[in-house]
Amino acid sequence: MPARIIFPEPGQVALEAFEPPALEATDLRVRTLYSLMSIGTETTILNQRYAPNSHFARWFSFPQLKTGVQALGEVEQVGGAVTEFAPGQRVYMRMAHGSHQVIPAERCSEVPEGIDSKSGCWCGLAKTAFRAAWAGSFETSICVLIVGAGPVGQMLIRWTAYYGVGNVIVVDLSEQRLSHAQRGGATVTLTGELTDHGEALAQVADGQAPKLIVDTTGNPAVFQQALGVLGQFGKLILLGDTGFPGRQCLTSEVMTKGLTIQATHDSHDRDGWTQRRIDSLFFDAVLEGRFDLNGLITHEFSPKDCALAYRLANEQRESAMGILFDWQSGTW
Repeated sequence: MPARIIFPEPGQVALEAFEPPALEATDLRVRTLYSLMSIGTETTILNQRYAPNSHFARWFSFPQLKTGVQALGEVEQVGGAVTEFAPGQRVYMRMAHGSHQVIPAERCSEVPEGIDSKSGCWCGLAKTAFRAAWAGSFETSICVLIVGAGPVGQMLIRWTAYYGVGNVIVVDLSEQRLSHAQRGGATVTLTGELTDHGEALAQVADGQAPKLIVDTTGNPAVFQQALGVLGQFGKLILLGDTGFPGRQCLTSEVMTKGLTIQATHDSHDRDGWTQRRIDSLFFDAVLEGRFDLNGLITHEFSPKDCALAYRLANEQRESAMGILFDWQSGTW
């Protein structure tokens, strides 16, 4: 019987049996191999860490039946109108944690030969991070300051390496996370808060205050700190999705420095950068050895141990990077 991970109530995690919807002509039925937790977003939802008037409150309720956004699986059956996929092919899909999925074929991307099925699950967070890489014009940037070295931050760091950004400064509270950042392409890593490194940041950013900062944390306090650190006419890109947008308050630096603030979101398809196009770019970069994913999956769980997995995500955030669910055993 198919099974999926759900949040019955705030703070609770369970594995339940379910019946996928019927296969339509344009759908695929996919057997999941692996799904990867989006730690920040999923624990925000699980713990209901968001304001009642926020977009999180509009989008999510309990019981919450869609608990993840990235999975890799094998096609079991195709609808009668589907011509681009066949049974046995591996596909990447933006779907929740579940053993089986029925999904429109147009929302899937083929996984090329040579892509490890576990590592391929990073495709979703890589797509999310790409939105900030596009907004920050990484292909022409010479210095980027990234706040937060969690899973999406790690993907962003690897996009800086892909685009050849020469000076990549990463700030995080966790030295373990910063070690992953160094392997991924960070040239300078600083432990602590942004406000702990005011003078150091000016020194490592070519002697000036940073002109481009990406906040991946979703922490409202970081928003104000970043505005204070940015140099004149600098740009702050919001990649972290906060549950408390009302706490992200402007400071006088926005006016006095002439700062630009740009929000990016996974759903923002712009200038032809669709999911499939970004997925293809990501897979090509991995195959070319230009997107290092080694060591990023730090924990693996059977779906039946999902409660333990989320406890780890809640209580050991500094040591948890990639939390993977293995759906192949069928023992749930």
